Amino acid sequence: MTPSLVQRLGLATVHLESRERRALGAARAAAASFVIQAALVLAAATAGGDLRPAVLIAVVTASSAALLILAAYERLPRALNRLLAVAATLVVTELTFLQPDGELYAPLYLGVAVYVAFFFNRTHAWLQLVATAALWGAVLLQAHSFSTALQIWILSAGTLVAAVSVMRTLRDRMQSVARHARRHSALLDAFFLHAPAGFGFLDADLRHVRVNEALAEIMAHARDEIEGHTLRELAPRNAHLLEPLARTVLESGKPVGGVEVENEAGRFHLVTYFPVPGLLGVGTAVTDVTHLKDVERRLEETNRRLTVLATTDELTRLPNRRLLDEQLELALARARRGGLAVAVLCFDLDNFKQVNDTLGHAVGDELLVEVASRLRAGARDTDVVARLGGDEFVVVLADLDVQEAPALAAGVVERIRLLLADPLPVGPVELGADASVGVSIYPLDSRDAKGLLAAADAAMYLGKAALTRVA
Repeated sequence: MTPSLVQRLGLATVHLESRERRALGAARAAAASFVIQAALVLAAATAGGDLRPAVLIAVVTASSAALLILAAYERLPRALNRLLAVAATLVVTELTFLQPDGELYAPLYLGVAVYVAFFFNRTHAWLQLVATAALWGAVLLQAHSFSTALQIWILSAGTLVAAVSVMRTLRDRMQSVARHARRHSALLDAFFLHAPAGFGFLDADLRHVRVNEALAEIMAHARDEIEGHTLRELAPRNAHLLEPLARTVLESGKPVGGVEVENEAGRFHLVTYFPVPGLLGVGTAVTDVTHLKDVERRLEETNRRLTVLATTDELTRLPNRRLLDEQLELALARARRGGLAVAVLCFDLDNFKQVNDTLGHAVGDELLVEVASRLRAGARDTDVVARLGGDEFVVVLADLDVQEAPALAAGVVERIRLLLADPLPVGPVELGADASVGVSIYPLDSRDAKGLLAAADAAMYLGKAALTRVA
């Protein structure tokens, strides 16, 4: 971007890259030195009532040089810059030799020397210093005796050398700081622009000042479409959540991070806001965590499946021994607190081995699935129906009244017996499902889960021995 003359004069704002800003700053400083020189000459001549042509020439020359520098500083060759320094020296020389009391203008040599010392290399600076000291001495010899002129010259030249030395030191120090700042800026820019995460800076109005490519990709806009626009304009879906957080950072100066948001495309991002020392605004870091959310969902689904596998019988989809133990312990804990009863019903299919041996294990498995379905249908909605393994099943009736528990257990046994009495369709055939049953009740038969299961199992096998059949 090429700034206009109004912008070069500082009367309008201009946004430039760092190198261009430095060049414009140097041009303004150089032009200012010429303008100051012209103003001092005009003021001194006016105060002395001696506005001669030499003064007007000096003022016009210095002002023209200032205007030339500002108007075309980026196109001026180095040789022309040196000619400008020579022109400034000649302007002062003209005044000191042609004006009455010309030695009064001699301090203007100091301004020329300082200008050259700051904007030119060391060799040109010292050559300018020698030339200035010589011209100053010639002016003094015109106005004073040799001894007086020498005294004034020694003091003046010493002051001139000191000023130039200080200016050179200041210039070298500023250049060193500028080089370090450029290296540091280049390092930060490399990180900022090429970081895999999205980074940006927002001003006090939460308007994006600068963003990197990663953030532009996350926001699905080009960088120039983001910069200059507010958070609400670019992310209206989440503005109600993000704006208060950013303003909190502005007010407190403390970072706020780890805020998860979802955009219109269904992608998830982790947003952090942090203060930026020395600047009125907040920095933002945005990371796309959609893939992590996908992994999290897959892990949750895997854990759910593993839990089902660990607590569910794979064939019948009924709770297995592990889940049965957990549910029975919970039922007993409630019964102990509430003075209630728990009934345990153990079922074992009769002649199941014969089915497997004559019709095959596939038919046996189908029979177990059908039996499990009828046990579930015969039990209450709140009862636990589980498969212990093989052809053995358990039904747990919880939260029973102690006095009514035996009758309730008998009622469930009778419903299941009736359901199992109907032939079970297994593939192309129908099979009967005779079963032996044993019942135990807390707190009548045992006071713990292991004892209840053992008591029900013993009653079941006792029934088998007595040839008691259900169905």
